[in-house]
Amino acid sequence: MIEQLQLQPTTKDLKKDIAYFLRNYCYGKENAIRMKKLARRFNISTRELRDLRRKILLEDGIPVGSTTKGYYFPKDDNEIMEIARYYENLGIKAFAIWRKLLSIIENKYQRNIV
Repeated sequence: MIEQLQLQPTTKDLKKDIAYFLRNYCYGKENAIRMKKLARRFNISTRELRDLRRKILLEDGIPVGSTTKGYYFPKDDNEIMEIARYYENLGIKAFAIWRKLLSIIENKYQRNIV
């Protein structure tokens, strides 16, 4: 699946250029590149890079993983599943936080009524 992605260098599309770079130079977790270094490579801020990473996945369907060592292009389905599990866990945590905040508001509202 991953091997079939046809990415071209210097497409004038920053998202695809980043994906191409990762696919060719940061293939697999063991070859991850630090976020700051990758941002400097493309002359963008780390915030822009995080936004582009999200868009690369959501808009272009190209997986980009991250570890404490940086960003990488997953080399196999196992690495893609690790990325998926990370987002699943993140979603569960975000939902739990949302529920807690909602309950705080509800409790505050109920105390004011009584």
